[in-house]
Amino acid sequence: MGLTIHYHLNAPAATDAAQALKLVRAMRRRAQGFAQRGRVGRVLPIRDDAELLRWARQWRFVPHPHRRDLKSEVEIAPEAGWLFETDVGEDCEPLRLGLCRYPRTVVLADRRHRTHLPGWRYAGFAKTQFASVHGWEHFRRCHTAVTDLVAGLRRLGLDVSISDEGGYWPGRRLDLLRQNLDEMNGVVAAAAGALRDMDPDGAVESRIFQHPLFERLEAAGAGLNPALEKLVAAVKR
Repeated sequence: MGLTIHYHLNAPAATDAAQALKLVRAMRRRAQGFAQRGRVGRVLPIRDDAELLRWARQWRFVPHPHRRDLKSEVEIAPEAGWLFETDVGEDCEPLRLGLCRYPRTVVLADRRHRTHLPGWRYAGFAKTQFASVHGWEHFRRCHTAVTDLVAGLRRLGLDVSISDEGGYWPGRRLDLLRQNLDEMNGVVAAAAGALRDMDPDGAVESRIFQHPLFERLEAAGAGLNPALEKLVAAVKR
């Protein structure tokens, strides 16, 4: 739970492996430009190892091997690719960028299914929500840096799509971003607070507890969602 930016990158259809790597290097140079201007932190090296490429895994629903009324989820690992990470800011998830190639088909229970993942591509996300623990300005910098950096990759010839749960993109609406952040912080604080009250041993953990306005957010969030309000009231009883 928390405001997250989801994005998809697709290279032109005729891109080969050498051209894909060239594009990833160009992406990294753009990220380094953001770092030089103080909009993001460190930009890490490009890698092609399995540890990093696990973030490029895709999932698809395919027909269940034994029941026609059900679907099974199958994992699709990339055949090849390159990714790099950018440290956006404290308590913001890193931004991962790159391109990968996927198999045309996968096998589940001896049946082969098309993956529908052509060409060189990447789908990723970055949760920015808890950067707000360090204040609005820190959160604003992190959130806008992620969206602006990803959106700018269109200049490299990539097809880019962005889904911004914060509402900043595509209109660059800082007012809407602030509104959505406050509401989501309230919901997260109320839910986390209710769960913590249920646990006398204090095992419930969340970064939202570190927010300097946690108690105010918790009280405001409890009234935003009727179901959540009932949960909080039931916990207190």
